Amino acid sequence: MQENIKAEEETPAGLDALFEEDEFEALPERKKRKKPSGNFFRSRKFRKNLFVICMLAYPVFQFAVMWAFVNFDSILMTFQKYDTLEGWKFVGLDNYANWFEKFKIDPAYKIMFVNSALHSLVGMFVIFPICLIVSYFLCRKIPASGFFRIIFYLPSIIPLVVLVLGFTNMINVNGILGKLYEGFNKEAPALLVPPKVRWTVYAFTTWAGIGGNLLLLSGTIKRVPSEVLESARLDGVGTLGELFRIIIPMIWPTLVTMFIMSMMGIFSVVFQPLFLTDKLMDDTMTIGLWIFNKATDNSGNVQAATLGIMSTVVVAPVILLTRWGLDKLFANVNY
Repeated sequence: MQENIKAEEETPAGLDALFEEDEFEALPERKKRKKPSGNFFRSRKFRKNLFVICMLAYPVFQFAVMWAFVNFDSILMTFQKYDTLEGWKFVGLDNYANWFEKFKIDPAYKIMFVNSALHSLVGMFVIFPICLIVSYFLCRKIPASGFFRIIFYLPSIIPLVVLVLGFTNMINVNGILGKLYEGFNKEAPALLVPPKVRWTVYAFTTWAGIGGNLLLLSGTIKRVPSEVLESARLDGVGTLGELFRIIIPMIWPTLVTMFIMSMMGIFSVVFQPLFLTDKLMDDTMTIGLWIFNKATDNSGNVQAATLGIMSTVVVAPVILLTRWGLDKLFANVNY
């Protein structure tokens, strides 16, 4: 009797267990059901991917149009020639051959390259060292360092046209410089006409180019840990030793980048000589200014594109080799 009762008590429990097991196995099948399509567009994954696509759309479009397409079109243009009757036609390497002939015949093109190279040298070996030394002493908080920082940085925030106007009024024969010479009963030099106008342009680019580099270098030098500088001073390191043995090695990657940007002055000096002289002069002509002046008609576009490609082929290996050599001087320091 007791055995029958035990069997009856065990039977429902066994059925319940089977039922629960079947129900448990059926759950994954329910989970595998596809969700309605409307929920996909509301999902977190879709919104995240949409946000990433929207953020990348503009830079990708800008790169494709403003860099890839423009450069490809410029390279393609150097192998073509525009004819008023036939339009664009392929001419091979004729445009490059014409440029080599111009270099041999016309000395004005040689002067243009010399001016551009000198602007690059001024940026590397005049503006850059001045900015480094001035930034270092300003970061040492010398008296009136904040005032001098504003004075040096002011030319960088003033529009170029206004800056040139003030500079020309200052050095003009009838300007401040002329009045000073009159006070000594001397004739003021004509600095805005050949042959001295070339050096006037160099002086102006030096004065106007200090501010931006000064701000970047000051911020970089301030990042150097004060503990390192205090330890060096306790060890008897002087001012020059601190600059050349501590500061420069620790900020070397930034210095290399800024030095390379100074080398790009061979292309970046465009409007300075034009605004200072108010006309195009062979004595102040640069590669960038010549390309800007010629890029107004179809034939000028071809010449400008050809000159730009030729200049890049010559200058790019020099810049890359310089970057490689400078990177080998000091190891990268993380702090």
